[in-house]
Amino acid sequence: MTIAGKISIGGSVALSVATAVLAFLVMQTKNQFAGQLRSVEESLRGGKFPALGLQYGGDFLNDTSQPAASVEQAGTKWNATQEELTSTKGTLKTTEDNLTDQKAKNQQLTLQADKLSKDLESTKTELDSTSGKLKTTSADLQGLQDELKGKKPVELFDQIGTLTDEVKTVKGENSILLNDKKNLENDLKKARSQIEEITNPGKSRATSVSGRILAVNPTWNFVIVDLGKNNQVVEGGQMVIYRGDKMIGKIKTVTVDAQTSVADVLPGTPSGAIEVGDQVVY
Repeated sequence: MTIAGKISIGGSVALSVATAVLAFLVMQTKNQFAGQLRSVEESLRGGKFPALGLQYGGDFLNDTSQPAASVEQAGTKWNATQEELTSTKGTLKTTEDNLTDQKAKNQQLTLQADKLSKDLESTKTELDSTSGKLKTTSADLQGLQDELKGKKPVELFDQIGTLTDEVKTVKGENSILLNDKKNLENDLKKARSQIEEITNPGKSRATSVSGRILAVNPTWNFVIVDLGKNNQVVEGGQMVIYRGDKMIGKIKTVTVDAQTSVADVLPGTPSGAIEVGDQVVY
């Protein structure tokens, strides 16, 4: 065999050996990738991927696009989930703000409800008072209706006319009595002046003022007279009470206004002796 032939055979052997080694290395690398892909597929079949709605059912030996397609799908699903989470957080923040506003509104409504409750209680009290007054008015009205029952309008007008005439008559009589009273007062002043002159000749005396009893309070033992500051009446002044020519008793002023005075009944005056209309001399 020639040298060239030997070299040719040696090269072929070397090439075969190299090819075998390369095939071995490729096979080893392929097995490693296959193992890694199996691990990835196992992870896709279990773990958290099913919880994301990704049920992996592929096999890279039958479909070379797997598991890369499933991983890409998971990434898309994850991005969508992240966007939903961000949107949910925004919605939650809006809801929290709305809840805070609603709490403030609820607090305001509570305060308004308390105020309305108090106003309602006050209104109820006023209503009860008004109801009581209405009942009283209704009772008075019923009494008037009972009094008027059976009477005709003509009779009522006649009665009113009669009462009007009586009032006019009484006013006329009062006018006559007032004139008589003034005359009697003047006569009484003259008589007292004469008595004073007789008992105290030459002694200067003040002019007396005459009035009448307007009201009597036997419980607190005081009277009201129609004489006041306009008649030179002063607090602490004493007055004498007459009925006709008879002296009834004495009083002492405690409060004096322009036209009237309040006076206490002095000891020595019989209880209940003073009456409205009795004459007062100051």
